[in-house]
Amino acid sequence: MGKRGKSFILGICFLLTASISGQKIYEIDTLYPVHSLDHVLQVFPDSLDVFTPEQIIKDSTSLYLKGDQLPQYLQVGTTYWGRLNLKAKQSLAGWTLHLQDRMIGPPAWAKSNGKVDVFGYLGDSLLFHRKTGVEYAKKERNYKKNWAINAVYLNDIPVDERISLILKVQGNALGYPSYFNLTARSPNQPFYHEFNQFHASFNIFLFGVTFIIFLYHLLQFLYLKEKVTFWFGLWLLFCATTQGMTVGLMPGNATPLRYVFWFMIAHGMFYTFWFFGRAFVDSQTKYPRLDAIMKWLAIGVMFIVVLTVLYILFFDAEIFFTAVGFHYAVLMVYFGFSFLISINLVLKKDHFARYFGIGSLVGCLAFFVGTLWSMRIIRPPFSLDPFAMGIFMQVILYSFGIAYRRQTLAKQAQLERILAERSNAEMRRMKDLDTLKSRFFTNISHELRTPLTLIQGPIEQASKRQSGGRIQLRPKDFNIVQRNSKRLQNLVDELLELSSLETGKVRLSLTYGNLISIIKPMVYSFESMAESMGITLKIDFQGKEKEGYFDAGRLEKIISNLLSNALKYTPNGGGVTVKVDVNDEELECSIKDTGRGIDKEDLPHVFDRFYRVEGSEEKGSGIGLALTKELVQLHQGRLDLKSELGVGTTINVRLPITLEKLPSAHYKKDRNDTLDAKKEVFIENEAEKVVPEDSNLPMALVVEDNADLRTFIATIISTEYHVLFANHGQEGVSKALEYIPDIIVSDVMMPNMNGFELCHELKSNIKTSHIPVILLTAKAGQNNKMEGLQYGADVYLTKPFDADELLLRMKNLRAVQERLWQKIKSTDGILVDNLELTSLDDDFIKKVFQTIEEHLEDSDFTVELMAREVGFSRGQLHRKIKAILDIGPNQLITDVRLNKAHEFLKKKAGSVSEIAYGVGFSNLSYFSKRFREKFGFAPSELPT
Repeated sequence: MGKRGKSFILGICFLLTASISGQKIYEIDTLYPVHSLDHVLQVFPDSLDVFTPEQIIKDSTSLYLKGDQLPQYLQVGTTYWGRLNLKAKQSLAGWTLHLQDRMIGPPAWAKSNGKVDVFGYLGDSLLFHRKTGVEYAKKERNYKKNWAINAVYLNDIPVDERISLILKVQGNALGYPSYFNLTARSPNQPFYHEFNQFHASFNIFLFGVTFIIFLYHLLQFLYLKEKVTFWFGLWLLFCATTQGMTVGLMPGNATPLRYVFWFMIAHGMFYTFWFFGRAFVDSQTKYPRLDAIMKWLAIGVMFIVVLTVLYILFFDAEIFFTAVGFHYAVLMVYFGFSFLISINLVLKKDHFARYFGIGSLVGCLAFFVGTLWSMRIIRPPFSLDPFAMGIFMQVILYSFGIAYRRQTLAKQAQLERILAERSNAEMRRMKDLDTLKSRFFTNISHELRTPLTLIQGPIEQASKRQSGGRIQLRPKDFNIVQRNSKRLQNLVDELLELSSLETGKVRLSLTYGNLISIIKPMVYSFESMAESMGITLKIDFQGKEKEGYFDAGRLEKIISNLLSNALKYTPNGGGVTVKVDVNDEELECSIKDTGRGIDKEDLPHVFDRFYRVEGSEEKGSGIGLALTKELVQLHQGRLDLKSELGVGTTINVRLPITLEKLPSAHYKKDRNDTLDAKKEVFIENEAEKVVPEDSNLPMALVVEDNADLRTFIATIISTEYHVLFANHGQEGVSKALEYIPDIIVSDVMMPNMNGFELCHELKSNIKTSHIPVILLTAKAGQNNKMEGLQYGADVYLTKPFDADELLLRMKNLRAVQERLWQKIKSTDGILVDNLELTSLDDDFIKKVFQTIEEHLEDSDFTVELMAREVGFSRGQLHRKIKAILDIGPNQLITDVRLNKAHEFLKKKAGSVSEIAYGVGFSNLSYFSKRFREKFGFAPSELPT
């Protein structure tokens, strides 16, 4: 809407609210900490800025608008006067008059009224003249705690005297509209919002990160004198300065040139970006035509910035913070050109050009969304500032990019020196050797990822907890790292074992035991892997459990290699079937997959070392099946493979389990050898300790069938929670009913009962329906997420998950309980219909309150009696009420009784003693003490 339209609407509003009687006097009672004054405020526009305080206080005929009927935005460039009459019933020492800024979201540099003058009159005599607002110097402001808070002190207002307050309010130089929103506030509640609410934590974080990276690259430039480091550092300086203004670190004593300063800095990011890009890509040498476009785009932005600044300085331009101007259209054109250049760079074969182009595309997308957001065309479905997010991603990408570029150039320079010094023959030999190394490490790299993840994760967590420059691993983390280090060692040993097997020097280390109990955890450990790949894993243990002789380590290698191989070559949506049978003489294991199958020409070679079927080179190292074949032959067993293209592959393994069938020359019996599987069980059980009931920490239940992942989750949350463990869903339900934890973290794919069934079971039981449930799964699809939420899950996280995100999600879920109790307390314990409860929890809370009401007069009514009536044990009732309302049952009973007593006293339903006994207090002095603690005054002093 144009300026004339806004003026017309304001005029109509003033006509409708013309003064026909004297202005009301508002009495401030200090018993109430906050007083809203808009309803007694009269507002007068002064478009020519010619009024004086004396005119406003004496004029009784001018049209005015009531303070509680002002439009959302007042007119930019117009001075507004406010008038109201106050009377203080008590001394207002420490009290402040606030002009509340209710616009949430704008950056800090745009905040605050420009100038606010407050005049206090006693009759016709001026008591005081106080100032506030960002465009007054700090020494002139009456309230100096923060430049963005528009407030003055009310200390000098006399008691029981009619005081007239006249306010002169002007918007700031950035076109931020004037605002009133008056409140009088006691020293106990001095702020109307969280202090500096516009300081978004992400923007502060971004400022800190960007500034640190800028300092680092400034030192790099001073040392290396590189052109690319100079332009990157300059771009970082503009980014950091812009974020500094956004979070309020720089406005200070603002001047009319504040907008010019911000405009030059914020848009400095755009032209320095392309100068940095030219240096990063070396486009002047590689792509002269594209380099010219990049250069002229940057110069064009500089030209627009200069023209805008000159126009503002010499033509006294009016700035409208709330308007969408031509500037945004120019930005859209700039982003369009940037997008086209970025696409061109991505299509280049040069690695630097592609890297820079990808980073530029990320920024273009974020800035494009941010511009549409600023123009109010779209509203992003997330709370972060799109501009800040784009800058953050680019800063991180290009910080690594600078290091990558420097490393790559260093390698290239070194290679050039080698090429100059070596003969052609030596060059060919080095090339062949590099090719062999590259192929070898590419082939086995996927085998190392899982143990590396379980080593890297605990170490990164320990790094975040470092203190005094020392990094310490917890015992559980150490066990995980140690166990997976051994697993890496085993992978290396496989390479060596292949050679050793051919020499005939390897011997079996036999142990006598139950084979099914050993094989089961080996097979079930692949369920999570199958789930993450979208593969159905069917497991069938046939026959009875048998005991026999076996080499546990080599048996695990055989089964693990065959099963992991089947999963690797089975597509998403396929299936793998495992059948295990043990008879008196041998173990038979059959693994069948629905993968692409193997061509007949390749079948004779699949067990050859480093042989890979065409089209599957990226999936295997080529040693797994070769090692498996050698190990089966060491047992004098049999290995059969059947495969058909387009149908799948089946592998059958038969291993003897009696000493008569096993090769006597190739084994040794070791009865003191402890099986790896038993070690796993010991380590697992070591962590599963019952939490003391008197612990102040909340209780978390982790339901996960993978021992390493279960322990790793515990290390993440153990500083904030006492942790219980469950190996599967059925055990998780049992422990949840027994201990009533504060929150549950569960895997989805588990034996006996999966995570969906666990969630449904808990949410359907009144004793556990309140417990927040976080489901962890490798399935990241929207359908899978919706399925989890339909079963009642509160949060659905996909693996791999971020440790900080898991902790934050758990914190946010538990914060809901505090807000719920505050809502109930605000209604004096009376339940309201719109509480955020499930139907079961709602019925439970209503039943608890009803039970307390029914026994209100019974002074012997205890938590045990209440638990019995609602069908809970005392411990279950305590944890249930604590989880939902964040207070204990005893405190709840006392609060309900005190609220009822307050209600009866207010209605004068009896004497203090009669009411005290009537709500269940047998001791009158104890009743008075608790009443005073809750309401701040004695029962006999209840205000009328």
